[in-house]
Amino acid sequence: MINRFLCLFICCSIVFSANAKVVAAISTLKGLVMVKPVGSRKYIPAYKGQMLKNGEWIKTKDGVFVAIIFLDGSNIKIQQQTEIKISSYRMTAKDLKTNLEMSKGQAWSNVADQGAGGEFTITTPTAVASVKGTEFDLEYDIEKGETTLIVFAGEVEFAGELGKILAGAMTSSKDGGAVQKLTLDDLPSWQNKTDPDIAFKLKPDKLGKQQTGKIIKVGIQVLNAKSKAFKNSFSGTATVNSQSSELMVSTDGSSWSSSVDVSINGGRGVVQVKSSRQGKSKIIVNSENAESKIIWFEYYQTKAQKRASKGKLASIASKKGDAKLAQLIQDKVLLKSQVTMGSGNVSDVLQMLETGELELDGEPIYIYNGDGTVTVKLVVKPR
Repeated sequence: MINRFLCLFICCSIVFSANAKVVAAISTLKGLVMVKPVGSRKYIPAYKGQMLKNGEWIKTKDGVFVAIIFLDGSNIKIQQQTEIKISSYRMTAKDLKTNLEMSKGQAWSNVADQGAGGEFTITTPTAVASVKGTEFDLEYDIEKGETTLIVFAGEVEFAGELGKILAGAMTSSKDGGAVQKLTLDDLPSWQNKTDPDIAFKLKPDKLGKQQTGKIIKVGIQVLNAKSKAFKNSFSGTATVNSQSSELMVSTDGSSWSSSVDVSINGGRGVVQVKSSRQGKSKIIVNSENAESKIIWFEYYQTKAQKRASKGKLASIASKKGDAKLAQLIQDKVLLKSQVTMGSGNVSDVLQMLETGELELDGEPIYIYNGDGTVTVKLVVKPR
């Protein structure tokens, strides 16, 4: 039996990125932590438990903190107003080579024993700190252009503009300069104050797969981050960010966007969600001094929606005089359709192609999948 299905994808551009491997995970966070994925120029909100990949950047603003744990058990806490790039890969079955590139800010590290072949370094524009297993704090002051090392326990090889030293426990150095002895009162304590005050519980009014365009109302409850008890005394706002251009959010259903601030009164609030594309997508809820929360949704196209898309596609093929596309539409059943890059939904894009608001950017691309199905890709642009 021959499969008679047609897959339609509408896109604006195609982006390829390396298959980066997971090297760490976010163990705790406080406030809106941002992560820049490999191959992207845009930072997106992070969440507790998120896997971090080799080559990703982490950014924190004022009042925002994050803790991450690496595959070897090393724990890193990142101070507010810090930007760090994570690089880590396995040298052998047991040994990792890890480097944190800190362009500004401060990080506390409790590094696991690196063994004979392992390596853990933090670099700044003015210095490099290399360790085999120890507890230390490194700060790069972007205004002064200097890097300060403080060693709690163990030893750190520290090379900077002023020299190269081996700093021991309870000592500090600026840019590899002279070592200064410290007392307990001299040690930083910010790393002990990074836990969030509140967390969120999210409850959608509909479960399971939903058809595209269907609105889901998500109840937001504020909890005590430690006890997880409902916090009805909380009043303020929570920021809801969509993680895809097709998934939109709203406070009341009158206007839709990719991000919205939701009013929380008596510890409760509501956000509305809808998607124009089938498949899985997510939102992240966050607030000041809060542990962010993620929730996933899955949408599908109904048979009626598929028939409507096929009818509009047939009309476009007829107007364009594209006999090949017209024959495919006649011979096959539309299996699925979606906008793969850009915004909007398939129905709206096809409608704008019909009316002339959009036009095809080149000829349709046909991919014969070998199982009887054919994928058609249309690249569109404003007329």
